[in-house]
Amino acid sequence: MSRVVSCLLLLWATSAAAAVPTPESVLGAPPGTDRTLADWRQMVAYFQALDEASPRVTVEDAGPTTEGLPFLVVTISSEANLARLDEIRRDNLRLADPRGLTDADARDIVARGKTIVAVHHGIHSTEVAGPMTSMETAYWLAAADDAETKDILDQTVIVMLPSHNPDGTQKVAEWYRRTLGTLFEGANPPFLYQKYTGHDNNRDWYMFTQIESKLTVAHVYDRWRPQIVHDVHQMGARSARLFLPPYVDPWEPNVDPALRAAVSAIGTHVAGTLTSQGKPGVVVNAIYDAWSPSRAYPHTHGGVRILSEAASAKLATPVDIPFDTLQRGIGYDPKVASWNFPWPWPGGAWRLRDIMDYQGAATRALLGHAARNRAYWLTTFLEVNRRATTRTEPFAFVLPPGHDDPLATAELRRVLLTGGVEIARATDGFTAGGRSFPSGSYIVPMAQPYSAFAKALLERQEYPDIRPAPGAPPQRPYDVTAHTLPLLLGLEAVPIAQPFEVPTEPVTDASVTPGRVAGRGRHLAFDHKTAGLRATARLLKAGVPVRWSRDAFTDDGRRYEAGTLLAPGSARPAMERLAQELGISAEAVDTNPPAFVLHRPRVGLYQSWVPSMDEGWTRYMFEQQAEVEYQTLHDTDIRAGGLRAIFDVIVLPDQSPKAMKDGHAPGAMPPEYVGGLGAEGVKALKTFVQEGGTLVALDSATGLVISELGLLVKDALADAAPAGGDDDDEERDGGDFYSPGAILETRVEGGSALGHGLPASTPIWFESSPAFDVKSGRVVLRYPHGDPLLSGWLLGGERLHGKAALVEVSLGRGKVVLFGFRPQYRGQSWATYVPLLNALYLSAATAGGD
Repeated sequence: MSRVVSCLLLLWATSAAAAVPTPESVLGAPPGTDRTLADWRQMVAYFQALDEASPRVTVEDAGPTTEGLPFLVVTISSEANLARLDEIRRDNLRLADPRGLTDADARDIVARGKTIVAVHHGIHSTEVAGPMTSMETAYWLAAADDAETKDILDQTVIVMLPSHNPDGTQKVAEWYRRTLGTLFEGANPPFLYQKYTGHDNNRDWYMFTQIESKLTVAHVYDRWRPQIVHDVHQMGARSARLFLPPYVDPWEPNVDPALRAAVSAIGTHVAGTLTSQGKPGVVVNAIYDAWSPSRAYPHTHGGVRILSEAASAKLATPVDIPFDTLQRGIGYDPKVASWNFPWPWPGGAWRLRDIMDYQGAATRALLGHAARNRAYWLTTFLEVNRRATTRTEPFAFVLPPGHDDPLATAELRRVLLTGGVEIARATDGFTAGGRSFPSGSYIVPMAQPYSAFAKALLERQEYPDIRPAPGAPPQRPYDVTAHTLPLLLGLEAVPIAQPFEVPTEPVTDASVTPGRVAGRGRHLAFDHKTAGLRATARLLKAGVPVRWSRDAFTDDGRRYEAGTLLAPGSARPAMERLAQELGISAEAVDTNPPAFVLHRPRVGLYQSWVPSMDEGWTRYMFEQQAEVEYQTLHDTDIRAGGLRAIFDVIVLPDQSPKAMKDGHAPGAMPPEYVGGLGAEGVKALKTFVQEGGTLVALDSATGLVISELGLLVKDALADAAPAGGDDDDEERDGGDFYSPGAILETRVEGGSALGHGLPASTPIWFESSPAFDVKSGRVVLRYPHGDPLLSGWLLGGERLHGKAALVEVSLGRGKVVLFGFRPQYRGQSWATYVPLLNALYLSAATAGGD
């Protein structure tokens, strides 16, 4: 009898699995086949078929991506759980915000609750295995009927992103197919695979600039508050076969200790499971740290981020990696067994199928742990969030209204609210921490569930100087070391240690506080901040004349700073609309000071076929934040010459001089993507300046301009050598100087209109950047004497004493503007948008008299 039942069960399981479509049935080939990639449209078709066939799977199109493709969120669990999904979700949100939750109610929720596990694939689109693995993982969960899988489905709710960047998944698949069978097969594409950010799209987990980040927060994090997030990635080919946590030190200090322990526990468990399954080359406690919240949203929201990084092939093309070519990394040597790397991989062939096997096995082990330890994960989540609601150090941060840029102020509120942070607005003046604050000040109390997120962004960072041994070079961080948003936005955030009381009202939206237009007069004067410059863009586009005062002036006893922007009194209706939309305030004046007359600048933005993320961020800032119209320039456009007749200003984003001048070598790419500016392009740029154009160079691009245009400016840090690192960044480490990404102080020097609108002390983003000695040119920003570090990590800051950070140099009838920093860093450094926009508008300005 038992044998008959077993056979019937086997037949039922086989029939059920057969009803669930395999990825191969939709794709035409098994996922992981050499030299075969599914594109996003095929993946969407597969998940739609899975949704229709399986009662364990629901698929939601959460909205269009940056370039209009569907963004899928896939929920997988048992049929019983899916039938009461809203109840499970509501229970989990009570654990996320346990204020008012009794111990008895908490025990009941933990007893009936489910571990929420998010599994994210494909945020980096050249890491092609993840989206392919997502289909196999979903099929396994939809079709398998073994006891372990059923327990996973019963005890967890899995929220899957098959691709965080569908646009890139589609583009890379198309590029790969185009290059199959050519010399370029497996090469990364000559364009950014995310429209604006490229590889930086996983550095967006606190600024939320990109549509995909916002969709993930809204449809995964806000909706579910997962206890565990598995972030599926790939790394370099000549490393370990798979990285898993524990992370190396340091951690972001606001992450709860229980989460640090939980990360280490589950990461080590997954690593041990894969090793016991016969998969060599798995490393823990190496390579990656957990410092920057730009890459780890869950750590400040009660959950854990489990990063897995598998070794790569050449997209879907196999590679052969001899053992002796493996390269050591932070915390391990891939040729030597150690406690955190017990089984070295012997080298040999490595292919897409291998990557997917490691990724899929890691996800299965992680889900098994989440199911078997459901009560642990829910209890840990509850207790971490309880501790957050009793945080008292500090008591609160106060964001005084002052005369700050209204757009930047609204942007900070948007970031905090998107991150689930509660904000209040004072309805009366008050005193706290020995300082008086006016009515309208914003208050961010720390006793709230996501105070770790707020505190990490509002306070200044002190990154530890970690060295493997005494006298050794510093251990470089995996990413940058500062994330103090008020400094980057040009705002103030005041920590208040002691409790205080003030009547408040909740802040629930990030809309800009409307400004006003006051008085009657011949002209309307408004501030030279990002809001004022955006208003200028709109006015000029509408044909309204705008002037820029060259000097400070007074009107009716009030002083107006140099750079004050002026619209005619007849533009009052337009200014009133802008006051509502952008928060600017305008005052009527009768004084008519000497001024520049502004015109819409004709802007060219250089785009190399060696993709530059900084170029993408510049486009993002121009299009989405500053409303600057521009034209993209490729190497052939510049080499063609005749630039001055077309452009007033050309912007060279941050990129190495070699990449800009030489581009891709012949044979490395199809012919249309080979070569860079070359001598011909450099000559055309020089002629453009000599004929009256403005050339703006950002960060590393200044090296090309200084050397090729013969400027009497020198990079005072040119002797600093690269310290090496990951694919994204190149650090300088000259032994006595180290600058892996920090916020530094500069001082404005008078005499240049480029500095108009900047406060006397201006924070800048410095990341292996140049600093200038100037023999001929005008210094606009200079590093003060003393330590310029405001947040993050900087060694050897004395080398910056008195050096220039921003310089303008005349050449012929034009000028060159050298930014020794990234003024539009990752869509965050609003404080230095102003001088970049100044350079654009001044390029087309004409002199106006009294």
